[in-house]
Amino acid sequence: MKATGKNSKKITATDSTGMPLNGAPDIFSLPITAWLNNTSAGLLVTNEKHRCIWVNDIFSQYMNHHTPLHYSYTELIRYFKPMVEPNFPLEAKMKALRKEKKPWFGWEVPFINGQTWEINYLPIFNGETFSGAIWQAIDITRRHHVQEEIKRNEEKFRVILNNLNAAMCETDVNGNITRVYESFCRLSGYNEEELIGKNITDIFVPENNRAFARALRRKRLDENVPLVYDMEIKLKDGSNRWILASSANIYDRHGNITGGAGIHMDITHQKKLQQDLELARRQAEEAQRAQKDFLASMSHEIRTPLNAIVGMAHLLEETRLDPQQQEYVDILKNSSAILLGIVSDILDISRIEAREVQVNQREFNLRELIQSLRNTFEHKLGRRPVKITAELDPSLNTWLIGDDVLLNQILINLLGNAEKFTNDGEIAITATQESWQDNKLWIRFLVCDTGIGIKKDKLELIFKNYKQAEGDIREKYGGTGLGLAIVKQLVEIQGGNITVEERTGFNTCFSFNIPFLDSRRPLTTQAGKLSRKLLQRSFEDARVLVVEDNPMNLRYIMSLLEKYKINYQLATNGPDATWFLEARQYDLILMDIRIPGMNGLELAQKIRADEDQPNVATPVIATTAVAMESTATMARAAGITDILTKPYTPDQLLQIFNKYLNEDETELIMEEVQNLSGFEFNNDLDVKYLTDLYESNISYAADLFEIFIRTIRDEIVKLQGMVDNQKWEDMKFQVHKLKPNFAMVGLTWISAKMQELENYLRINQETYATDITRLFNEIKEDVNKFYPLVEEEYGKMRDFIDTPSE
Repeated sequence: MKATGKNSKKITATDSTGMPLNGAPDIFSLPITAWLNNTSAGLLVTNEKHRCIWVNDIFSQYMNHHTPLHYSYTELIRYFKPMVEPNFPLEAKMKALRKEKKPWFGWEVPFINGQTWEINYLPIFNGETFSGAIWQAIDITRRHHVQEEIKRNEEKFRVILNNLNAAMCETDVNGNITRVYESFCRLSGYNEEELIGKNITDIFVPENNRAFARALRRKRLDENVPLVYDMEIKLKDGSNRWILASSANIYDRHGNITGGAGIHMDITHQKKLQQDLELARRQAEEAQRAQKDFLASMSHEIRTPLNAIVGMAHLLEETRLDPQQQEYVDILKNSSAILLGIVSDILDISRIEAREVQVNQREFNLRELIQSLRNTFEHKLGRRPVKITAELDPSLNTWLIGDDVLLNQILINLLGNAEKFTNDGEIAITATQESWQDNKLWIRFLVCDTGIGIKKDKLELIFKNYKQAEGDIREKYGGTGLGLAIVKQLVEIQGGNITVEERTGFNTCFSFNIPFLDSRRPLTTQAGKLSRKLLQRSFEDARVLVVEDNPMNLRYIMSLLEKYKINYQLATNGPDATWFLEARQYDLILMDIRIPGMNGLELAQKIRADEDQPNVATPVIATTAVAMESTATMARAAGITDILTKPYTPDQLLQIFNKYLNEDETELIMEEVQNLSGFEFNNDLDVKYLTDLYESNISYAADLFEIFIRTIRDEIVKLQGMVDNQKWEDMKFQVHKLKPNFAMVGLTWISAKMQELENYLRINQETYATDITRLFNEIKEDVNKFYPLVEEEYGKMRDFIDTPSE
C-alpha cells in the first residue's frame, strides 16, 4: 500500500518497513491519510510492532535529514536520548507510552541545543487491534522562551511586591477578593484562605467610611478610570492604619471589565508626620498672631509715653534755658531718640518677618532725598571732625518711580551705622546708574566711611538678626544688632542685593542696588518753592477736632495747636467725639485709634457712613503708636485719610497741617495740574495714584500703558506655566519683576495681590502651594477683566495727545 502526498515517504506492504504482511490493514489504509499528508507538524509513524515506518519532510528537516526510518522502538529511544537534556526521563516515558497505548498530549521535551518540542502521542486501533501510532512533534522553542520570560517577569514582579511596602490584591466587580499576594497578607495580618471570596470593603474599611469606599469603586467601574486615594483601614489585629491606594480595572480578552487590581502602601508614618506638620503650622501661625498682638501692644505701650517725652523735650527746648538745663534737654532728646530707634528696629524686623512690608511705587526726587539725608547727618555730626559727602551720577536727572520710603530707611540705617562708628574722617554717599534691564533702571548705591571697619571673618555675621561684628560693640556703641539685618531684607524685598566691598581710602563700604522706573520727566525746583511757601502759611481760621484720651499726649498736642494758633476742640472718648462731629463741621479730625467708648476705626466708619453728616468729607488723621502695616490697611479701609505714627515731632505734625489745612495752595496745585493736563482717568482705575504718579505727563503715561498692553498677557502665560510646573523660584523672580507694572496703569489692588503672592513665594513654597495657586488665579481673573479697560484708556490717551490744544 502506498502513502501519497508531497510530505510522505513511499512505503509498500512488501517493503521492509515492518508493515504486516498477514493481510491486516496497514495504518495508511485508515481514514487519517489526508491529515498525515497536510499537517504542518513533524510526524513519525510506528507500526503495531513499534518500528518506525514513515516520517514526513518536516520531521526530516528537524533531524537535518538523518531520520530514524526502520528503527525499532529500542533503537528509537537510543536515537533520541543523546539529543535531550541529560536528566530528562525520555526513556521511561516512551516505555510507559508503549505499554499503556493511551493518547498523550502536550509532552514538552527539552533538547540540549536549546530547542523545546511538544510531543503528542496518538495510538491507532482497527477495532480492538492495535495498528500502530502517530508521533507528532512541534517546535515550540519560541513559545517556550516567551512563557519562561513571562514566568520570570511574574516572579520578579511578585518578589518586588512582596519586598516593597506595597500590598497588592485583585477583586471582582463586587469587591470580593479573588487573588492576594504575600505582601498584602503581611500588611493585613490575614492569610490567603481567610481573604479569598471576602468583600474587601467589609473586611478593612470602618463602617462609617464604607459608603465612600463603595462610591470610589463605582466611579472606577462606571467611568473606567484608575483612582488614587488615601483611606484609613482596620487590620486583623484591630489596629488602624492609613494606606495610599492605587486601583485600576482588570479586563478579559474581549475588553470587558472583570474586576480590579489595587496596590496599597502603608503611609501611616507619613500621615502622622503630615498631621504633626499641620499642627506645627497652626501653632506657628498662632504664635505669629500672638507675636503680632504683642508687638502691637508693646508699640502702643512704649510709644505712647515716649511720644510725650519727645514732644515735651522739643517744647522745653524752645523755652529760655541756662547752659546746664540745655545740656539736660540735649541728653533727654538724645536718649529718647536712642530708645525710639531701638523700638523701631524691633518693630521693623518683626513687620518684615510677618510679611507686612509692602513696596509702594511712587514718583520721587532722588537728588532731594540724598541731599536731605546729607543735611540731616551733617547736623547730627555737629562739630565732630567728620566730613559727609554726596555724589550722584549726572545722568540721574529725572523723577524716578520706586519706594522712596524704603530707600530712605535703608540709607538712614547705613548712614546711622557710619555715623556711630566714625569719629573722624569721611562718610561718603554715591549713587550711579548701573544698567538697564527689562525697562528698569538699576542704580548702585555706596555708603562708605573711615570708621572702625569690619574684620573679614565677621562679614557673614553682620546681616544676621541681633548680631554685631564684635562682642564689645553693644557695650561701647549700643544698638540692637538689627540695623543691617533690616537693611538687607528691605533691599531684597525691592529686588536688589547688598554686599560689603573694599574701597581705597575707606574702612567700610556697603554697596547695594535697587531697580527703579524712569519717568523721563526732568527734575525742576518748583516743588521746593511750593513747600517753602506752604510752611509760611498760618492756620488761624481752621478748626480741628482732637480725639485723644492720654493726658500727656493731650498736653503735647494742645501746646502745638496753640503755637500754630489753630482753633481746636477736645474729645477724650468716642461718644463725646460723635456729639461734636454731629454738631458742626471741622476742617480736620486728629484722632487716636485707641479711644475709650468706641474704637477709632468704628468712629471713622461712622463719620463716612452718613452723607448728610457735616464731616463726611473731612480729612481724618489717625495718630497711633501701633506701627504695623495691618493697622494702616484697616485704617485706610475704614475711611481714615492719613496716619501719623507716634512718637511724632512738631515738624511732622506741621506737615499734616500744611497738607490738609491750606485750601488756597491745594486749589493752586490742582489748578496747575488741570491746566497742564486736562486728561481724566477712568474711575474704575486708581485715579488718585495715577494723578500723583504722572501729574501732567500723559505722554509718559501712554508709553507705560502701551508697554503693559503689549507684554502683560505673555507674562501671565509664563506665570501660568510656572504654576503648572511648580517652578516656585522662577515664579518668585517673575512676580517681583511684574509687580509694579499693574500700579503703573492704575491697577494698584493687583499690585497688592502680587506683593502678597511674592510674600508667599519667599517662604515655604510647598506648604503654601494651594494659596499661591489660588492667589494667582485671582490675579489672572482680574487681569482678564480689566485688560480691555486699560486698552480703552490707552486709546483715549493717544487721542488726547494727538488732538491739538485750542
